[in-house]
Amino acid sequence: MNKEQYISQLKGRMEAAGITNVDERIEFYDEMLSDRIDSGMEEEAAVSSMEDIEDIIENARLEKPVTALVAEKVIKSHEEAKKKGNGVLWIILAIIGFPIWLPIACVLFSLLLVIYIVLWSMVFTIFMILFAFAITAVACFASFIAMFFGIVPFPMGLSAFGAALFFGGITVLLFKPCVTLAKAIATMIPAIFKKIKKNVA
Repeated sequence: MNKEQYISQLKGRMEAAGITNVDERIEFYDEMLSDRIDSGMEEEAAVSSMEDIEDIIENARLEKPVTALVAEKVIKSHEEAKKKGNGVLWIILAIIGFPIWLPIACVLFSLLLVIYIVLWSMVFTIFMILFAFAITAVACFASFIAMFFGIVPFPMGLSAFGAALFFGGITVLLFKPCVTLAKAIATMIPAIFKKIKKNVA
């Protein structure tokens, strides 16, 4: 397959799948192919090294919100029922089942929203804890400095110095593990929702 055939097939599949921003996406893959060919690769070898068209379509579909994917699945289900001559029956069953499937759908979407908020709250909390330790260390060190000006009593100033060393050390020791953990959670969030979308789609 040459470049023109690959781009033509990709564009046709994207349009058929209802992918948004088709022109921008095609331009991106066209430039990627051109760069590989310009770097010395044979045209067919460059095309072979590209991601499979079906995988590109699937990833592009998964960029849509869960609600859009569910709506697409419902529409597809109705169209399939119409082709089999069961379009009216499908609508009747959907109406009858409304008191059942609507609450279930609301609960599922609420659950997804809660998971999303909780995971990002964990990332936020991790950095807030680090920030609190750092601020405490600075405040304690400021109290220690104030001791030399007679603002803070000597024993309290020494205690503040010890606290500054403790909280400063904790901040330094926990900084890298906390950042790593926060990055892991932040990376995990899109992966979880991508998997959910894949199951929905």
